[in-house]
Amino acid sequence: MADQARALLQRNPLFSRSGFVNAAATGNMLKQRPRYARILAAASELPESVERVEALAAYFPGLSDGGYHDADAFLPTPAFLPVRSDPYRSPALAAWMDELQRALESYVDGASSEVVDDNLQPRLVAEDLALERHPVRRLACGIGLVLIDSQEASRTLGKRIARCLPADSGLEHAQTSDRDIDRIADHLAEAITLISTVDPGSYQRLTAGLHTLYIGTRRGAISSVSSSGDLPGSAVVVLSQERLDAEDYPATAAELLREAGHVLLRLYTAAAPLSLPAELHYVSPCTHSLQTLESILHMAYAIPWECAVRIACLPFRAPPEHRAREAAFVIAYAARLIPLIDIAREGIERLGGDVLLDLRDIAVIPSWGAAILALVDRLLEREPVARRQAYYAQRRCVVDRQAWDLGQVILRGEQPIDPRMGRPMLQSSGDGLSLWYDGRLHTIRKATIRPPDALSIKDVVLAGTSGSTVMAHA
Repeated sequence: MADQARALLQRNPLFSRSGFVNAAATGNMLKQRPRYARILAAASELPESVERVEALAAYFPGLSDGGYHDADAFLPTPAFLPVRSDPYRSPALAAWMDELQRALESYVDGASSEVVDDNLQPRLVAEDLALERHPVRRLACGIGLVLIDSQEASRTLGKRIARCLPADSGLEHAQTSDRDIDRIADHLAEAITLISTVDPGSYQRLTAGLHTLYIGTRRGAISSVSSSGDLPGSAVVVLSQERLDAEDYPATAAELLREAGHVLLRLYTAAAPLSLPAELHYVSPCTHSLQTLESILHMAYAIPWECAVRIACLPFRAPPEHRAREAAFVIAYAARLIPLIDIAREGIERLGGDVLLDLRDIAVIPSWGAAILALVDRLLEREPVARRQAYYAQRRCVVDRQAWDLGQVILRGEQPIDPRMGRPMLQSSGDGLSLWYDGRLHTIRKATIRPPDALSIKDVVLAGTSGSTVMAHA
């Protein structure tokens, strides 16, 4: 089964073309450079700002020495820049440019020019970029490690990283010791070495797409690996002491590749000439809320990737009970793929021809995810009968919760799209509805805050791990 997973990993939808990451990075630069030029040109119109604008423009090839004044002029495309030195995949530079754009919008709306001055800070930009370009450790694969603690003082990056952190008190905000850094670096190095063994293609995309990991530790059992469109080319990794002590490299490897999937898909969609529709039409079985098609595709792409890596790594879990626990985790984790894959397929079929031509690789995501879900089903068939029945009940609970979430959205006046959903029949009072979903009739009443306990998706025995949290990806 591990060999089958490795074969599926080689069919990754974004791996079909050689040089994909380089081409996507170039496309991203060609879209971002005119936007940055317009921001810098607008800022340069303010009194006594040219010198500070030039200091910021110097980071972007072609925009320095006043090159930002003609945003639409043809600029020769520089030779492809590795992810580490690509200014258009720098979280620090992206953060400051975004803040400057917002400041200029406020100024146009009547705010004082001081709001722009406050976001033209060459010294602070240089300090943020120095932490990114000169990390506390650099792994052999080239990825740099930057302490989360070191970003807390940053006006722009601190809040962006905070949005990727779990919202609880278990996170250690104290200074991370050199020993902690060494342990994290060794753990990540081992996890990445494992990736190169089980999935060489993914290893190449990981190292070509990620340049920085913002790292920290936390008490307890739960680790968190996450990313965000606000932090291009990077991810946030908070490893639990339990994960470090257990040396659970396969779990970390799988979670790193999940985030690499999000980073690569963001780069791919950002580089395309046309954008995916931004309407909130789809209810995500992962977040239980309305999402865009792009958000649905992120989950439909990254979760199967993680599941396939976990299955491919099963032979590296020596004690049988560890393998059993990991298989159980994968079966439970993949349950949300059942509605998710069909939702992604429906959304892709609704795209206009031009958009799909620009983003043709995403068309394969649902069928690839379905093949990985079929592999998870084969894992399920090997489970003891009693536990298998419990997993089927858990999957039914996922579907029932999806129907309930859809019902709540409809009762709020929205019109979600889901191929498993029939036409809703609203009650005359407007407080409830009847809804066919996945071949079953659901009677749903309008809720105030939270779903009934009967709709909570309970863990099956052995389904828990000392593993991770999964966060929404902006």
